[in-house]
Amino acid sequence: MKPALCVLAVAALAGLGWLLATRPAPPPERSAASPTATLSDPVAVFQRAFWKRPAADDTILHAERREWSGADGVQKWQWFIAVEPSAALLKYLRDDNAFSLVPATSAPAITDAPAWFAFPPGDVDILLAPHGNLRLFFSKTKRRLYATDAGAGFLSATPESTKH
Repeated sequence: MKPALCVLAVAALAGLGWLLATRPAPPPERSAASPTATLSDPVAVFQRAFWKRPAADDTILHAERREWSGADGVQKWQWFIAVEPSAALLKYLRDDNAFSLVPATSAPAITDAPAWFAFPPGDVDILLAPHGNLRLFFSKTKRRLYATDAGAGFLSATPESTKH
């Protein structure tokens, strides 16, 4: 290589290094463990979980919904709820099987659950969504239901094509 080309190449690399070193760092990404919003209104979480309002005899013990949002809206969500269910809620979830769940002997591990979302694994009957994350845990020894679900966010609508 000719000396002039070597000097030019070294100068170009030095300039590129200077540009990269002086460029501001991108903002840090949000950790998966840090939701951008947490909803703890028991009735609101119940409604989003079970697609209905709680009955007067449904006792919501704990409820939490977490959302991770970005510029395009909600990117991820997760909720947990513990309820002393009414007979009507039990019928809706178990007998009517409103969410087309299937019985299971075990469930995938639940990560990042609140401390109150705890029960002995052998003490519950389990219903799972066959193609999703909805999980219902019915206590065998007391009137108690634990439920959780998680999913991806919502996609923005795609503009319609103006060409016909």
